Amino acid sequence: MTPTDMGSQPLDILALGLCTPLGLTSRATQVEVAAGTARMFQTDVADSWGEPVRASMLEPLGAALARTERMAAMAVTALQDCMRDAPAPGPHPLPLVLGLPAPEEGAPLDVEELVRAIEEAGAPWHIQLAPSGALALGRAAFFHALCRASSLLDTLRCPRVLVGAVDSLCDQETLTRLAAQGRTLGGPHRDGIIPGEGAGFALVSKAGGMKPRSDAARGQVLGCALATDDRHFMQSRPPLGHGLTHVFHRLRTHPVTGARRADFFLSCQPTEAFWGREFTQAYLRNIELLPEPLTGEVIAGSLGDPGAAAGIIQTGMALHARGNWGEARPGTWRTLVYGCSDRGHVGACMVEVQT
Repeated sequence: MTPTDMGSQPLDILALGLCTPLGLTSRATQVEVAAGTARMFQTDVADSWGEPVRASMLEPLGAALARTERMAAMAVTALQDCMRDAPAPGPHPLPLVLGLPAPEEGAPLDVEELVRAIEEAGAPWHIQLAPSGALALGRAAFFHALCRASSLLDTLRCPRVLVGAVDSLCDQETLTRLAAQGRTLGGPHRDGIIPGEGAGFALVSKAGGMKPRSDAARGQVLGCALATDDRHFMQSRPPLGHGLTHVFHRLRTHPVTGARRADFFLSCQPTEAFWGREFTQAYLRNIELLPEPLTGEVIAGSLGDPGAAAGIIQTGMALHARGNWGEARPGTWRTLVYGCSDRGHVGACMVEVQT
């Protein structure tokens, strides 16, 4: 399926829920990340040099819990946080679009069991996975989910869609695989990742185009763009940043997002050198979109690499829009959020809040 961008009509974010190693709610996670908190643990898995692999883990889950169970527990917690402030359930099913890790990224995942846990926890809201609603696309999955939600709001004419993402790279099988592949940070290897995990949900509805947002909205997704890139992380050639360049260009020329440059940017990427080179190339081709001076944060500093969950977590941070996330000033604050999967799926969105 060819990636399709979100239309020109923004999405209102009506409610948000997060579950991360830094907090079991969106509020706790936002405050801890903005404060610069990081929580990394040594695991029982050893890397090629015999050193314990470090990971950003949700400690109460326990190290022995399998990947599907970890993801289900975090997803249910994040869902409860999201729906705590959501509008009252309606008579019709609430469509769910869910961003997930790519099949080759980590231990096997039982998607049916995960979705069943989410639907059962959300029974009062009649949550049902939408057709083509499970998007296994890694770090870019949440952006694809946003675009899919926008399409559902148009075609199904439903008032709201639940958009989520969840991942864990912290179960023992996934940690062992990452260590064997040389992906983890440790020993003489200084270009690896710290595996992470997390989950989040956003309840979205169509906004009134160029009209002011609903008073009930936490913020707006003004636009979202998607792309694929053949020069991805899993091939041997250096990056050219074509996919990221494309999504930045799409947002720069978008009828809503292109009206003003971002005030801040948030990256879903780990700190491996590949991603920095890719961003630099895309930034230099789209200087008009990015903040001036260039100011932003990567998720890896606080939460390691939470995989497919990075997009919803960073969108939650974009809604925070204070403290380390820029100067507090009256008016609107725009944050560019982007994410790229290891195999070339790319997505980015512009989030706007009132400050």
